[in-house]
Amino acid sequence: MWKLLRILILLFLLIPVISWISWKFKDKVQMNLLVVDKASVNSNYSEHLSFFWLVNQKRWVKSNGEEYNFAEDFYGFHPGDDGRYMIKDLRIFEKQGLSALADSLDLVFFADTYGIYNSNWKDHPDYGKDTISLFYGGLQTAEFNLIREMKRKGKTIIAEFNFFASPTSELVRKQTEQLLGVKWSGWVGKYYSTLDTVLDPEIPRWVPDLYKKNYRKEYDFKNAGIVLVDNNERIVILDSKRHLNGHFPVLKSELSTQIQYNVPESVYYPFWFDINSTDSRNHVLAWFNLDVNEEGKALLDQFNLPKKFPAILEHDQDYRFIYFACDFSDNEMGIYSSYFNGVNKLSRVFYNANQFKDREMFFWKYYRPFMSTVMDSISARKDQEVVFVD
Repeated sequence: MWKLLRILILLFLLIPVISWISWKFKDKVQMNLLVVDKASVNSNYSEHLSFFWLVNQKRWVKSNGEEYNFAEDFYGFHPGDDGRYMIKDLRIFEKQGLSALADSLDLVFFADTYGIYNSNWKDHPDYGKDTISLFYGGLQTAEFNLIREMKRKGKTIIAEFNFFASPTSELVRKQTEQLLGVKWSGWVGKYYSTLDTVLDPEIPRWVPDLYKKNYRKEYDFKNAGIVLVDNNERIVILDSKRHLNGHFPVLKSELSTQIQYNVPESVYYPFWFDINSTDSRNHVLAWFNLDVNEEGKALLDQFNLPKKFPAILEHDQDYRFIYFACDFSDNEMGIYSSYFNGVNKLSRVFYNANQFKDREMFFWKYYRPFMSTVMDSISARKDQEVVFVD
């Protein structure tokens, strides 16, 4: 019995070592990436950390063979200590430089362009005050020009929630929409387990303010619900007991998506999303569904809002474009688990299946298999490229 126990203990200790060695000696894949994240207000880098988790797991490295660093290798706002910061963006490139940059890249990924506001950056002098003003953010002309060059050269473009929304200027947004065949409705939304602003301090202070302004009555919501707001400061609140059959927005994948990307048919999605439509250039891989009752449907109809709308869009012909109409990569992950091969087989250890707001559950059940498939296809495309030497 003691001998068997010692063997089991030895195996328990050896498995992570073998897993790490297996990862360490995987073939490195040279991949030239450009990541844009303008919403990193602190050093956890949650908006893009999941992406770099998979970059590390796949052994994607820079052209010099170095590993990517999630805290340094991105364009946007870089927070520092004692109120210091650095802004690194594409305005340093001239137009001709952007064309050369697109030539060198395999993938550009826009994690978040929402930006930094005085109210959400703890080191800003106005942090926590009622006045809300933009410090830095929004999609810029230089970034639009890079996207256009990437499209023209047949490269891969990936973007997610807040790519089209405020604070991007109307001109740049319309140019980007026309370029990529996506039309933002002006609406964004999020589920809250309670709409009580006292019980949930994460509810933005503008939610009750906009409600009072729009409806001229006091904000008195206490149940769970979905908040929808548009760029004209209109607001719709779907109360779970009055307007919804099912509390959560549901991300539901097409059958072909389930097979190709190894994802479940449906998963709850209780985070930020936006409402878009697409032209025939793109096809829909997955949809959002708001499970409203008759009263909820009537409320949506008042604002011409759909209860079903695209969650993931893709164009995969002359160029590759994927748009996630949600905070797809914003998952609370630690980078260290990416150093072990086969760690996904133990994924149930990392989350509570009964906690639907657990971002790690969404990562393991949907994000990781979907993005892993995307990255494998990018690697395969690169392997198929033929380089001609004079």
